[in-house]
Amino acid sequence: MAYTNGDAKKEIAEIISGIGSDERPVSSTKEAFKIVAIYPTLMLFTVILMWFVFYAIMVLTGDNSGQKISFYFEAAQLIMGYGGWVSIGVTTVVAIFFILINYSTALLYLSIPEDIRRRSKILATMKSTVKKISLMLWLGATLLSFVGVWSDWMILLAGSIPAVLFISIFIINGYLGIQSARYGLGSLMSTANKMLSR
Repeated sequence: MAYTNGDAKKEIAEIISGIGSDERPVSSTKEAFKIVAIYPTLMLFTVILMWFVFYAIMVLTGDNSGQKISFYFEAAQLIMGYGGWVSIGVTTVVAIFFILINYSTALLYLSIPEDIRRRSKILATMKSTVKKISLMLWLGATLLSFVGVWSDWMILLAGSIPAVLFISIFIINGYLGIQSARYGLGSLMSTANKMLSR
């Protein structure tokens, strides 16, 4: 059976009722941080891993047997100087920005009682889609970065992950905005903001 506008209104009314309930547990700031930090942290670890792989490929190319340990440290400094530190630094800054932008959304989600969250078709659909979008963006960024590792396109290695992470801020929030308008979640957000500001 098709999901109707009436079904959406009933579900939103239930969510609003749950948020306004005195029995509702206070949103966990720690849990909200965990939710919102997973994706940018994955991106940060990936960019570090890609530069480590690039370093390993460069160092293992040719015969470096008998080299002193200082050689490997100098090689690492030289390779990271090609944009590695900048790439990791920019990714870190964008990751922090991503967390700050989406932290309130995670708090809003957690302000909805768990039993209502589990039953809600709207929330389940939005959560699933955000996960799929994040996964596709991560895979795309990783693929581009991997191409940069194996080619001379250093811009791909240095810029793919931070650029995709930055773009994903707009893609994810754009999707959430569209769904909010589609289901009429304005009243829900207004109620949640009042509750969270208490």
